Amino acid sequence: MKKGAMFGLESRTLRKQPGRLFLESFPRLSFRLVEGQQATSVLTAKGAMFGLDARIALAIFGALSVISGAALYNAIQQVRVISLVTDLVEAGKAYEAFYIDTGLNPTENGAVWLDAVDLVSSSIVGWKGPYLVNSVDTVSNVHLDHSSYGTLALARAYTADHAGSSIGTKNCTATDCAIYSVITDVPESVAKAADLYVDGSDSIGTGNLRYYEATGSLRVVLYKLGPYNN
Repeated sequence: MKKGAMFGLESRTLRKQPGRLFLESFPRLSFRLVEGQQATSVLTAKGAMFGLDARIALAIFGALSVISGAALYNAIQQVRVISLVTDLVEAGKAYEAFYIDTGLNPTENGAVWLDAVDLVSSSIVGWKGPYLVNSVDTVSNVHLDHSSYGTLALARAYTADHAGSSIGTKNCTATDCAIYSVITDVPESVAKAADLYVDGSDSIGTGNLRYYEATGSLRVVLYKLGPYNN
């Protein structure tokens, strides 16, 4: 109400003395208009800055998401590699314990495979197992089931064999044969990473860890345990 009364009073005064009062009032009116425009400009600038800040924040968040995703993938891959190698090593320890207790190798099944079932159940004299807790693979009845991949097995192969195509099938002798723990159906990326982890290079047919193609992108991974004891 006060503003309305003042506006009416100023209007009447302006009508009485249009020239002088208009000139006196004009600066005040101009100041109010300019002041209002500046306030609007400040608000507009603040809005623009907020929009810019939001875009920067989104860009940073997007970059961090990519980095975090890559780091997470690498971490998961490393866990898979360590788990795979650990299982191969544990199978080797089980084989060694079996051999110490019985003085024998697990039962031979053909030119390559040893009966890994002997590590979980056997009537051989001196047997003190089970040395592993894996269940028996019901398809082969020679290998054991693996919790993450295909099967866990034991094999003997020539130490000089190129494992890139197959496991050596020729009978071993005391000087040229080694025993390997084997895990089947391992993704190629995990097999390669495990080779780098164990041997320091991805060379499929050399070193303590080797692998060869099974089907598609899956690989059979072999870990050298030591000389085959004939």
